[in-house]
Amino acid sequence: MRKTRCAAASLAVLPALLLAAACSGNSSNADGSDTTPKSTPSASATTAGKAPLTKAQLTSALVTTADVPGWTVQVSQTDATDSQDNSTLTADKPQCQPLADITSSKPKIRRLAFVGAAFAKTTGQATPDQIDQMLVASHAPGDAQKVIDSVKAALATCTTFNAVDNTGTKTPFAITKGPAVGTGDASASYVMTDTADKKTGAALVSVVKSGDTITAYLSVKSAGGAGQLPLDVARKQNDKLKAAQAG
Repeated sequence: MRKTRCAAASLAVLPALLLAAACSGNSSNADGSDTTPKSTPSASATTAGKAPLTKAQLTSALVTTADVPGWTVQVSQTDATDSQDNSTLTADKPQCQPLADITSSKPKIRRLAFVGAAFAKTTGQATPDQIDQMLVASHAPGDAQKVIDSVKAALATCTTFNAVDNTGTKTPFAITKGPAVGTGDASASYVMTDTADKKTGAALVSVVKSGDTITAYLSVKSAGGAGQLPLDVARKQNDKLKAAQAG
């Protein structure tokens, strides 16, 4: 899988937006220590003796090429110089905002820490048939469920909306419900299509809750259009996150 500065592909608007979120916000000190803002765990988290996963813990729990034979995984690198011009999305319909938030760097339900990666089937081809991207984020206790609930509520009423990024650029999106995900404590999926570019500007968005973490997957075909969620990768990621939270 060909490497780029932050990820493996910019084949459509949506994957680029997800990776903009993955490449903005969190940062590291020169010594590599995590500078992600820390929050005080709630009473329930303190009682359970478990705090939300830090960026370092999320990084350790991220699937690797060794974890998923047949796949190549490339971790997104946080870079303070990366442009954030299109990293936020604001929907013109409030009921649709939870869907825009999944690919935005500033969602209403705040991420405490996050890491991102791109992955694809390992082949000898210069460009794989499908490229997937994921953003793995930890949340305050109870917030991961709120993310899932807000996405499901949005899917019940939201079919179209216009999204505006930091530069004021407006993109029209159509929303259709996606297939059952098949992993995680709870999940939802939808297809998000740029109606100004129906041929290539579409991606399957799959949202998976694993304890107090949310993993958002974007799947896009290299030739254009929404892809399918690689379930073996998603299941392995869920297992690793659950193990990290139990440890």
